[in-house]
Amino acid sequence: MSHYKKIPNQTGIRKDLKNGKYLAIKYINGTEYSRKFTNLKDAINWRASFHPAIPEALIERSLVIDRPLTNGIRGKMNGEDLGFTFGDVWQLYMDNKLSTLEKSTRDKRIERAVFFEPLMKFKMVEITATLIDRFMSDQKREALKLNGRRLNFNNDLKNLKAVFNWYRENYDALFISPILKRHKEAGVIKKGQIKHKKLSPEELILFFQELDSFWRDFAETQFYLAARVSEVAGLQAECVDFKNREIRVQYALVWGQNKKFDYLKDRPKNGEISYASMNDRVRDIMLRRVPEALKGFIFHSRGRPLQYREIQYQYNEALKRAGLYPKYSATHMMRHSMGTITRRVTGSMDMAQAVTRHKDIKVAQQYAGMPTEANKKAVNDVFEYLNLLEKEG
Repeated sequence: MSHYKKIPNQTGIRKDLKNGKYLAIKYINGTEYSRKFTNLKDAINWRASFHPAIPEALIERSLVIDRPLTNGIRGKMNGEDLGFTFGDVWQLYMDNKLSTLEKSTRDKRIERAVFFEPLMKFKMVEITATLIDRFMSDQKREALKLNGRRLNFNNDLKNLKAVFNWYRENYDALFISPILKRHKEAGVIKKGQIKHKKLSPEELILFFQELDSFWRDFAETQFYLAARVSEVAGLQAECVDFKNREIRVQYALVWGQNKKFDYLKDRPKNGEISYASMNDRVRDIMLRRVPEALKGFIFHSRGRPLQYREIQYQYNEALKRAGLYPKYSATHMMRHSMGTITRRVTGSMDMAQAVTRHKDIKVAQQYAGMPTEANKKAVNDVFEYLNLLEKEG
């Protein structure tokens, strides 16, 4: 006669009548796993949490978390069991989705795949919000041990969610992405410093005045084009149309590991070519720089494409000399500042949207294609305003 007693409404758990312990049994892919516990709650938690691919320490932590286990929520599967592990899905995603993306985007996602390595052996139906809770706890604990510069896991979670959404769209419509707002909050390691991105007109002039001639030309081109720094670094001589006084914003420099030049791509970040009007200042800059272009690059370092670190260094050093660092740093401030100052000078959100070349007015508002005439008027008005301000000292 068996000395084990079945526990009502608890599949896979029996009580040992000899020592009072609870035996939990779980079958995964035909293999039996079991463990004994001194209390029923831990046995239930273990059955809901255990997988041979999960680190033992992670499972142990889940046993001491006091969470309600009503209605069988912890044991509920996510979607249909099609037999896929996350590792299978990641391989399918790389073969069918990543191969269609821009090289720089593809490289970054593959580089960051180490983040979800612990999930690779889980079946997709086993990946629930509860599992992601434990997964994020483990990731954060390891990050705190390293005491590095990481602030959060926002980008990693965004990439992971993209894989989940792709799987749902292509394989299992019943699968629901288990990543919730709480996981983003749980991934906060430390708060970063508040970054100011919008210089006032007076601050902008101080910044420009602390740059040498080459870097001032570079920074003013970025400012009046309201361009990303990669777009100015990748600006080609063929894109400058003196006759129509406009610049085609098409190419962008891609920096790889250590922010060094990787390649020149033929589309900007949003994938769409746009046009920006040349005011008198930008026209003068282009008249100086286009004849000195090498290998197509208007801005270069002795024929070599600019490295991101040298641009960042020149900007930050000028900000320091102007007394504006560390309040301001990085390179995206030119784009934000142009949108903001345009709105200040013209009083028009449409004008701000025109210079930043955003289709979405909500996105433009964050920085502060519209018609070319609006862009032309905006960049001229801002130039006249700043030019007068600088002359007045």
